[in-house]
Amino acid sequence: MATALYTVFHLNLAFSSIEVEQHGDVVTHCYWPLLQLAEAGVPVGIEMTAYTLEAVNHLAPDWVTKFKQLIAEGKCELVASGDSQIIGPLIPAAVNHANLRLGQDAYHRLVGVRPNIAYLNEQAVSAGLLDVYIDEGFDAVVVEWDNPFSHNPDWSKDGLNRPQSLKSASGRSIKVIWNHAIAFQKFQRYVHGELTLADYLHYLVKVLRPGMLAFPVYGSDAEVFDFRPGRYQTEAAQVSGEWQRIATLFNALNSMSEYQWRLPSSLLTFWQPGEPLSLTNAEHPVSVKKQAKYNISRWGLSGRNDLLLNSHCYRALAKLQHSPHASDDEWRNLCRMWASDLRTHLTQTRYNALPLTAVAAQAPQFSPWQDTAAVDIHYDTERRRLHIRTASVQLSLNGNRGLAIDQLAFLSHDFEPVIGTLSHGHFDHISYGADFYSNHLLLERFRDRDRVADLNRVSFELAQQDGYPVVYCRQTLKSGAIIKWYRIEEEAVHTGVYFEDKQRPEASVRLGFITLLNCAERAWYHTKLGGNHNETFHIRADMDQGAPVSSIVSASSALGATDGHIRFGTGKLGVSLSWDPARCAALPMISSKQIDEEYLNRLWFSLAEADETLKQGGSLLDFSMCIKPVRLS
Repeated sequence: MATALYTVFHLNLAFSSIEVEQHGDVVTHCYWPLLQLAEAGVPVGIEMTAYTLEAVNHLAPDWVTKFKQLIAEGKCELVASGDSQIIGPLIPAAVNHANLRLGQDAYHRLVGVRPNIAYLNEQAVSAGLLDVYIDEGFDAVVVEWDNPFSHNPDWSKDGLNRPQSLKSASGRSIKVIWNHAIAFQKFQRYVHGELTLADYLHYLVKVLRPGMLAFPVYGSDAEVFDFRPGRYQTEAAQVSGEWQRIATLFNALNSMSEYQWRLPSSLLTFWQPGEPLSLTNAEHPVSVKKQAKYNISRWGLSGRNDLLLNSHCYRALAKLQHSPHASDDEWRNLCRMWASDLRTHLTQTRYNALPLTAVAAQAPQFSPWQDTAAVDIHYDTERRRLHIRTASVQLSLNGNRGLAIDQLAFLSHDFEPVIGTLSHGHFDHISYGADFYSNHLLLERFRDRDRVADLNRVSFELAQQDGYPVVYCRQTLKSGAIIKWYRIEEEAVHTGVYFEDKQRPEASVRLGFITLLNCAERAWYHTKLGGNHNETFHIRADMDQGAPVSSIVSASSALGATDGHIRFGTGKLGVSLSWDPARCAALPMISSKQIDEEYLNRLWFSLAEADETLKQGGSLLDFSMCIKPVRLS
C-alpha cells in the first residue's frame, strides 16, 4: 500500500515582521504559486486565519474565487485556524471559543465551508484546550508529533504511522493528524537550496518506516518561499525559484508508486479506535512546536511589550463578559489583539498602531496603624523577625531579607506552616547550599550582567487598609525603588510589589516566590491552560520552567493559568494563589528538584523573560496576589 503524503501550508498575513503594505507581495510570491501546485494535481491542505482570508479577499478576490473552486474540485482543502492566530494555552477559554466560532463563520461566508479539522496555532496545545475544539465541533486537530513524543516515554514510535486520538482534560478524546517539525524543517532546507533533491529523498526514505500509512511532508509557513519575512539578518535579500523547487519535488514524489498525495481529511480513514494518548504531563503541561526556544513565555513575557498587551486583553475581556449585548465585532477585535504575531518580531510601525490602554498605576495607599486586640504583632529585635498572628493566620517575615516570608500558616491547616524559607544547610548538598526564600523579587539583567534581589535589610511600617492589618517596606534597588506590602484579611494574605520605575528592564523579572516547606515528596499543581476545565498535575520528575534554554532565551516554559488562579502544594496541604491578569498578566513557573531523599518545590511569577524577540522598552506592571490555604480531599 502506498504511503499517503500530505501537507498543511500555514498562511498568515499577520506575520509579525511583515508590514501591511507588503501583503500584496506575499499573495503574489507565495499564495498564488500554492494554488497553482494544487491546480497542477498535487492536493494540498491550506490553513489560514479568517483575518488572512479576509485580507486576501480584499487584495486579490480572484485568489479567493480560485481557492473556493479548487476546494469544490477536491484539489485542496481548508484547514481551520480560527479568526486569529492566538496561543490557546495562554488565553481564557471564552476567547478560544469565540476565536474558533468566528473563524468558522468567516470561512463559510467566503469559501462556503466549515472545516472539521483545525491546525492548532503555533502548535501550542494543552489537554484543556482540546476540550474547546471538541465543544466547537471539530473532528480532528493537527498537532506536532516531535515534542509530545519526546515528553512521553510510554509512547511508541508507531504512533506516527497513522492518525491517533488525544485525551482532553475532561477525559474525552479527539482525533489527531500529525505534523512533524523535523520533516517540515528538512523540507524548508531543501526548498532554500541547502539540500539537493537527492538529499531530501534520501531523508524521506530513511524516515518512512515499514507500516507507515501517512506522513506529513510539510506543516508550516508558506511566506518563507520566494519571500523573506525579514525576521533575521541571515535572510537572503532576494530569492526566486523556490516554488519551482517545491513543484519539482512534488512531481518527483507523484511519479513514485510507493507514495500517494492525499488531502489531510482523507487520512482519517486510517484512524482506528483505541486508547487515546495523554498529550501532556506535569513536567510538560503545554506542548509547542520545534525547539525549546519556542516555549509559551515567547508570547507572554518578551516581545515589544507582551505583559502590557496581555493585561490589556484581559481588561477588554472583562468588559465583554459583563456586557450582555457584546457584538461579534467586539469579540473579533479582542481575538485580533490577542494575536501571537503582535508579541514576537512585531515592527515598530505596527506596534505604534495598536490601540493599547495603559494600566492605571498608583502607589498603595495605607491608613495609620491602629492597635487592635484581634491582631498580635511581635518583633524579635535580635533576629529581626516580625511575627503577626490573627485568629486565622500566622505570618513571620524576615527584616534582614526584604520581608521575605519565614513561615506562613493557616487555621485550616491546623497552623502547620506550608510555605516559607528553607534555610542554608537544610539540604546537605553543596549545589543547594543556599537559602530558599518565599515572596522575594529577583531580576537577572542581561546588559548589566548582574543579579538584583530585594533580599536586603529593611525597616518596615505597620498600617491598615479597610480595617485589616498591613505591613510594608520601601527599598531602593539598582533597578529602581520598590514597595512590598502584606495585608491579612480573614484567612488570606494579600501581598504585592509596587515598582516606582515603570519601564521594563532588559532582564528576567521574577517575584512572588513560593517555597513549600514539606520536602518529603514532589509537588502537585492545579490550574487552567486555555480550557474550561482545571488540569491537575502531580510532578514525577525533576523540572524547572525557569531554566534558561540558551544564553539569550531565559526560560524553558511557563503556565498560562488563564483564569488568574493556581493551586500548589504537597501531600494534602497547599496554597491557592490568585491575581488579576487584567492588572498584570504575570505567568507562573514551577520547579521541582530531587536532592538526595528530599525535594525542593517552588513556584514563582514572571513579568519578563528574554528571547530573540525581546525589544528595549516595554512596561513593568505592579503585581499583587492573594494566598489562601487549600486542602486536598
